Amino acid sequence: MQTMIDILIADDHPLITEGLRSFLRTKDDFRIAGTAANAAETMAMVQHTPASILLLDVNLPDGNGVDLCSTIRKTTPDLRILGLSNYSERSVILRMFNNGASGYVLKSAPMEELEKAIQIVASGGIYFGEGVQQVLTGLAADALTEMPPVTRREKEVLQWLAQGLSSPQIGEKIFISAVTVDSHRRSLMQKLKVNNTVSLLNRAREWGLI
Repeated sequence: MQTMIDILIADDHPLITEGLRSFLRTKDDFRIAGTAANAAETMAMVQHTPASILLLDVNLPDGNGVDLCSTIRKTTPDLRILGLSNYSERSVILRMFNNGASGYVLKSAPMEELEKAIQIVASGGIYFGEGVQQVLTGLAADALTEMPPVTRREKEVLQWLAQGLSSPQIGEKIFISAVTVDSHRRSLMQKLKVNNTVSLLNRAREWGLI
């Protein structure tokens, strides 16, 4: 006997939602458990509707799926999340996985790929869509590992570095010495495995830290 996979859909485009419903209903082992059109509806849905997988759009009218993914993982840890989006930027994809998504498929992908992704994610696996794999091919081998812990103070330093401030200027902003700012900068470069400030800021953007 096949195990039924209950699926939730969160997308603000009625045509996309209806297209997904029409396709998934043709599969004997898939069942649509609920749909939502914005972040607020999605949170209510995942808290009150048991399901195996959430198909989560990255761009919702009252919030973004990247941040929502993190919140849902904390409140509903057993629900597997499959990102579904037009966005193919590395930073968005990496942030989704860092926030707990189990898969990511581009909306331009064929429905058969989505079916495969749902089956893999439902069974506990991780799925990178074919288009997503192409986007990530150029990443260094360690770029897909779990993001190292970054302290609140280090995040502050990153924010000011991104605005072009020097160590003394940052020190004045957050009431620490320039020497301490440099210490935080060195710590960040070590954690993110880079050797200069430009690379540090680029890697921080990929991880969604700035």
